[in-house]
Amino acid sequence: MQLFAVNETLVRPIHNLKGGETIKSRLYPRIFFSVLFLAIIFIAFYITRPFLAALITGAIIAYLSYPLYKRTLRYIHNKDIASFIVAVFIVLLLTVPFVIILGLVSKEAYTTYTSLNQHNLGTNFLRIVCKDESWLSCRAVKSFVDFLPEKDVDYYLQITIQKITGFIIDNVSKFLASIPSILLNFFVMIFVVYYLLKDGEAITKRIKGILPLKESHKQHVLEEFHNVTYGVFYGSISLAILQGFLGGIGLLVLGVPSPILWGFVMMLFALIPYFGTAIVWLPAALNLIFIGYLQNDNSSIIRGAILIAYGLFVISSIDNLLKPKLISIKTNIHPILVLLGVFGGLNLFGFIGLILGPVMLALLMTFVDIYEEEKAELEKYF
Repeated sequence: MQLFAVNETLVRPIHNLKGGETIKSRLYPRIFFSVLFLAIIFIAFYITRPFLAALITGAIIAYLSYPLYKRTLRYIHNKDIASFIVAVFIVLLLTVPFVIILGLVSKEAYTTYTSLNQHNLGTNFLRIVCKDESWLSCRAVKSFVDFLPEKDVDYYLQITIQKITGFIIDNVSKFLASIPSILLNFFVMIFVVYYLLKDGEAITKRIKGILPLKESHKQHVLEEFHNVTYGVFYGSISLAILQGFLGGIGLLVLGVPSPILWGFVMMLFALIPYFGTAIVWLPAALNLIFIGYLQNDNSSIIRGAILIAYGLFVISSIDNLLKPKLISIKTNIHPILVLLGVFGGLNLFGFIGLILGPVMLALLMTFVDIYEEEKAELEKYF
């Protein structure tokens, strides 16, 4: 009996030792895998970091153009060709308007520059404006000059023109230097669009499988992403069309040449943050005022002033006031979140932040809803 007792006590530690070794043999590989996996994610992030904006932009464009791809696929019946056709269409959609606008703006800029040189505006401004001392423009300018430390208004004009010219030259130089990087990112974006369209269904299934959420919660997250993405995109497009339409009407009424063409250009520029439609209507208004000064045409000056007021309080205010409200109606998220998402997204992600910012904040609120739902279920048992 003693011998049996001794043997039993010897066997028990050996059994426990084997159990501990089994746990360790399972635990260590998992820890090693987790650390290695996180390290690879970290390295992959730094590898893709220069192209992160292009990847995100390509993913969003692919998601938005997926219905077009499905329609194309009905007629083509080949995923490769259908994806290629949609990708080419997106390239043309993004590049052709840009080239047209660049040509128009360059032509107008050259015309304005030539006109300024012909009149030597930077060296004899008062003589041009004050051809007649009784002109309202002459009296207004002279009253303004009296408040300046230096009475020579041409001095300030020359400095201003030099600064504007230097600013334009610096930015054009930076743009030209960044063209290779822009083209590379554009190629990556289109490459991403092509393959996400082609393999979109398989990628979506894999993402749904990876998400560690209930099926109902997965569906909720994906639906919210869909609603906000489409709401922001089509809301921005709708407002851009409205701004271009109102801008074209304003230019037509105030006698600006080619109002339909510039209304279309205004519609495209409405999608560009910060500057927007002011890139079109502000130079047009200043040109009317400038012509009015040169030709002593008070009606032209008044029309230029009206266009500035119309641009500020009608055309531009649509974007600032209606966009958050319209997007919030389409997406069922608060206008404050839309506003913060748009401006914060622009600051963090650039142009694509217009869509990505509101999407991120909307997903945050979706996860808050999921948390509250899970918390309410847990409280039933405690």
